[in-house]
Amino acid sequence: MPAPRRIQVEGDRISLRALQQMVTQGVEWWQMRLQAGEATREEAVSRIEELRQALGSVSHQLSQGRETIRITTTLTPARRFPIGCPRCGKGNRINARYCIACGRPFAMPAERPVPSAPGLRYTTGLVSDTGAKRTINQDSGVVHHLKLRDGTKVLCCIVADGMGGAQGGERASAIASMSIVKHLEEFCTTVDQSYSGWRDAVRATIAAANSAVFREAEANTSLRGMGTTVVLSLIIGETGIIGSVGDSRVYLLNKRGVADATSQIAQITVDHTMVARLVDIGQLTPEQARTHPRRNVLYRSVGVEATVESDVTEQPLQHGDWLLLCSDGLTNELSDEEIRDTIFTAASPQAACANLIAIANGRGARDNVTALALRANEHRA
Repeated sequence: MPAPRRIQVEGDRISLRALQQMVTQGVEWWQMRLQAGEATREEAVSRIEELRQALGSVSHQLSQGRETIRITTTLTPARRFPIGCPRCGKGNRINARYCIACGRPFAMPAERPVPSAPGLRYTTGLVSDTGAKRTINQDSGVVHHLKLRDGTKVLCCIVADGMGGAQGGERASAIASMSIVKHLEEFCTTVDQSYSGWRDAVRATIAAANSAVFREAEANTSLRGMGTTVVLSLIIGETGIIGSVGDSRVYLLNKRGVADATSQIAQITVDHTMVARLVDIGQLTPEQARTHPRRNVLYRSVGVEATVESDVTEQPLQHGDWLLLCSDGLTNELSDEEIRDTIFTAASPQAACANLIAIANGRGARDNVTALALRANEHRA
């Protein structure tokens, strides 16, 4: 295995060419492990494909004339994905319930009780703020109510974090959010509660948003290179269909535990950042990652390329569950434990969002901050 290389960082910028070289070496390393029999074919192919996607994104930015990406110096704790899916080989977080790639269900922990209520009702809260340093809010947050053909209610929650300069970032997140809502409004009129293809529907919805942002950037030279992260949650009955691209996040929380009695918060999306992938493939250690310049180096984002791959999974919901959708402006400032404690002490989802934003701004939030919270409770007649 080659010795890990460090990317040369100047000030708050990182060289795209140096990053391209590191990703190329990562591809070569996995090819070597496969040839030496040190990795399964499924594992190597999956990792090489992800690195090739990252390489394509960096190459696209180089072709547009970019030489560097501006970054910040904060880094959330490194995450590992040690649970391999027996169907597709994709790595998943500890206590994952469904494979992030193919949706295969894993065994449900015995400690998490099965809901006995006949149904759930949902309350939501949403706050999006410029933060303590910015003057323009490039984030977008949406809570939208939909209906299927048979009248079944569907709740759509979206958080998008735009990038590409003041004008481009704000435009990208708004276009993506509006496109998702429009696409789902049209789609929901064609299906009823028996429809079983919601994971594919979410992938198609995010793909449509990607095309909308990409077309706008191609048509307007001042917006070239703009893009956005997207996290999307469709709540249908007692299930959340979660889609994500980028490093905005979705968390699941419950005071009774989400994986076992001692784990009350879990991130159920994966950060599509270069540092997260380099840790995952062994090019960086978690210790190096914690001091490595980090964010804004995404290998997946909506609108930068003509097509994009999204992660989609299903999340069963029950009484006491919370879903939190948020931009990285929040997770840059608060740990998972602080997020958990703030939510559990809030009187309502709206109060929880307001409190989270207030804490982030009190710490001098350097980025826009968006929090969208949803709480599930037993439906009582």
